[in-house]
Amino acid sequence: MPLPWLTRVRINNYRSIGACDVTLSPLTLLIGPNGSGKSNFLDALRFLSDAIATSPYQAVEAHGGFSEILRRVPEPATALSIAVDVAVQYGHLPDQLVLGSYGLEIGRNSRRGERPLEVISEYCRLEFETEVEEFRTLYGQLRGSSIAGGSIERDRLYLPAASFQPNFAPLYGHLVGMAFYNLDATTLRQPQSEADGSALGHRGEHLPDVLGELSSDPLAKQRFDEYLAAAVPGVEGLDRQYAGNYVAVEMRQRTGAGNAEVTFGPDGMSDGTIRTAGVLAALFQPAVRSGQISLVSIEEPELALHPAAAGVLFDALTEASEQVQVIASSQSADLLDRDDIDPAMIRAVTNRDGLTVIGELDDASQTILWAKQFTLGELMRGNQLAPQGTA
Repeated sequence: MPLPWLTRVRINNYRSIGACDVTLSPLTLLIGPNGSGKSNFLDALRFLSDAIATSPYQAVEAHGGFSEILRRVPEPATALSIAVDVAVQYGHLPDQLVLGSYGLEIGRNSRRGERPLEVISEYCRLEFETEVEEFRTLYGQLRGSSIAGGSIERDRLYLPAASFQPNFAPLYGHLVGMAFYNLDATTLRQPQSEADGSALGHRGEHLPDVLGELSSDPLAKQRFDEYLAAAVPGVEGLDRQYAGNYVAVEMRQRTGAGNAEVTFGPDGMSDGTIRTAGVLAALFQPAVRSGQISLVSIEEPELALHPAAAGVLFDALTEASEQVQVIASSQSADLLDRDDIDPAMIRAVTNRDGLTVIGELDDASQTILWAKQFTLGELMRGNQLAPQGTA
């Protein structure tokens, strides 16, 4: 899979985002204070994936309804749009990178007896070496398309239907294969029914089964345990344990007396330890290594972790981004306290008059970083990081 396969994102009128145009790297860090809108950018991508995997109506409801997701200031919006540029590798075309774009616009629908939303427009364009595959819909009517004409219900998307055609299937798989994580320590600790083969859930569901699956890949399990041990000194690793009809996690640790190995159940682990395990599971889980997951998004991976261990997580994010595209949000300067971070992977996020602004670092910050006068963490502590055009 070429990285990054998701190269550019344009969002209009989603929550606090009035408009943004953001390019992405194999590893992209969204940096900004609490409440600036980092989560809203990630939620917009999750909304796009959900709308394609289920339906726009289900996605709107799952994300809180139109009243929650449509921009409210300076005046209420009546429609939102999300568009992405992609670079997709096709299995039967190993030497060809297919460039393309996909976007949708969804608005309120006031017609009696119909769903309260409609797909105003949807488009897709894929540029192959010798041909272009594309379609465009306007209020359910298929227009300007390389596919035979027709229509769909006005509250539906056409890409799921088009995905049955070989040229559109990989794009569909990439877009629905994005995984988004806002990990919760309580969920990660919770014993649950065994579900072999499951990917890690949004809040950390299925962590025990992910660990069980990792055990069948010695190299991946070794990297997981090594990173966990580096972040939490004394820990040897984390494994799946069985408790009757349920599974949970078990931590192996060395004691100071005789260096004996002891084990602890999930309730014996700190929030920082169990969250670190969740982050590492998200990055190295089998569904990532098999290509089932095309992008991993993690909100505040360093949360509840000792500042000295934040650098370990950055190394894990970097290593994982060699195999899967990674986006992480953070408001912690500790994660950025190093002089080897490429400023090109940073997207600064701020809030201006209630609207989120996202962009590459301003020129002054980039100059300071390239000269290694300060680290990103030091600039963040001094409130010196700003997107282009806002300083």
